[in-house]
Amino acid sequence: MSVDTYLKRKNLQPYSLLTHEDVKILVAPSLLRWAKSVHLDVKQFLFWKSFEVAAEHRHGLTCQH
Repeated sequence: MSVDTYLKRKNLQPYSLLTHEDVKILVAPSLLRWAKSVHLDVKQFLFWKSFEVAAEHRHGLTCQH
């Protein structure tokens, strides 16, 4: 998993935007190709929010399992 919060001068065109309430997540094209589904869970406690992103692997001809 890669997390990059510095977005200035970055090309974000290839990414898809996943939004839940006021949380926005940029999803890489490779994740969309290899995932059967992507789930976003947002939790709030007092003044901060945390989130969890889970991807279910898509099994296909290229799967190594």
